[in-house]
Amino acid sequence: MVAARPELVVRRARRSDLPALGRLGATLARAHHDWDPKRFFVVPGMAAGYAWWLGKELRNRKAVVLTAVIGQRIVGYAYGRIEPRDWNALRDECGAGIDLIVDPKLRGRGYGKELGKALLQALAEMGAPRVVLQAAAPNRRAQKLFAAMGFRPTMVEMTLELPNPSKAKAARR
Repeated sequence: MVAARPELVVRRARRSDLPALGRLGATLARAHHDWDPKRFFVVPGMAAGYAWWLGKELRNRKAVVLTAVIGQRIVGYAYGRIEPRDWNALRDECGAGIDLIVDPKLRGRGYGKELGKALLQALAEMGAPRVVLQAAAPNRRAQKLFAAMGFRPTMVEMTLELPNPSKAKAARR
């Protein structure tokens, strides 16, 4: 007998969700930092910072924050927003998928895909003609998920650390 998969409910985030979402956001930030500590920052109080930012975005009519819940337990969230045309990125108006995370202990059960589909639907309802997102280069699992959802690669970010950045900064002053 196979145990039934617990039902995931995806809903709009509430202010009361913010502490849990902040902790998940900090988990996401730490994973990125672990992959490349020179590119991705972590700071003390990261969970509180994420909770503050997502709380601010709850009031942004161009943003959507979704909470994934199993029973009474928050197990993930997705965050996106409508972005205007960006000449620098040569990107027309679009939905931007910014964060998607499922509790690491619950991955591989399809919850990320459900959460991602809910984010796409919410952004479509807000008028997004397409959704653009980024995934960290070492995060093959996320890239595989997004490809399975129909995303295609369009850009590759590359980073180079410069020698003596403090000297260059001082020279600009």
